[in-house]
Amino acid sequence: MSATRAAKILVLAVLLLVAGFLFGRACGQINQQYDLILLLDMSFLPVLLFLLGAMASAAIAGGLTAALVRPLWLCAVIFALSSCAVFFGWEVSLPSAAAALVYLLASLAYCRGVAAALDGRLKFSVEPISGSQSVLLTGLAIAASLSLYFGYAAQIEDHGFTFPPALKDSMRQMVMAPMTSQIAARTDLTSEERDALLAQMVQGFEEQWLGPVEEKLQSVQGYVPLIAAFMLFQFLVLANTLLSWIPMVFLAAIFPVLTALGVTKRLTETKEVERLSLG
Repeated sequence: MSATRAAKILVLAVLLLVAGFLFGRACGQINQQYDLILLLDMSFLPVLLFLLGAMASAAIAGGLTAALVRPLWLCAVIFALSSCAVFFGWEVSLPSAAAALVYLLASLAYCRGVAAALDGRLKFSVEPISGSQSVLLTGLAIAASLSLYFGYAAQIEDHGFTFPPALKDSMRQMVMAPMTSQIAARTDLTSEERDALLAQMVQGFEEQWLGPVEEKLQSVQGYVPLIAAFMLFQFLVLANTLLSWIPMVFLAAIFPVLTALGVTKRLTETKEVERLSLG
């Protein structure tokens, strides 16, 4: 292997390592701020955008690596190192190891699928990369959902299941808003009577509805983090379906640029074809 080719492979490896590290950081944020997604709080939007950006970065860097790095075992080694970057980007723990393992398995299947598809084509295109991309993106979605699961499961194990206070307030306001408006419009009550009636309604709501629901969920609290993680996974699958064209457009644009700059070159091979026919 020439020094120039080794340097180019090193650059691709660094790009994929950085993408893996960023994805690990995104998983760590999901793990620590799982409560924001449960509340559908707008402050979770930057965390979610960072996660989607990290997944797109991994898809782009992974596509470049899978398409250009040969032999295949070297490509697999780079993806394995990238999974280590996911592990250290989040934290050194069992949950991060599980997420890194999922990423590793998905990325190895991805690079093998891309290599097989490219080897079976007569002319290079990004179509084989696009065809195998769903494997990588699904692995990333599973890893991110695992980070939510482990964070929420640890909180429930330590403190038991309870509705977050902000969620209780939102539910209370949503259910009681019509009744609150009616009480506020009554002119036959003094302000003290209105406040007392509202306090009585809040207490009744918590005792007769919110409390029993919370108790029922406590009996199956082990499944609550799993449901939350599944909801995040479904959202990421939908987002990947809608936005998966972005990495492909980038790759379709970058390959000709790399060829024009001399980073890559097109090779034409003549192969012998053997067929069987009647003598």
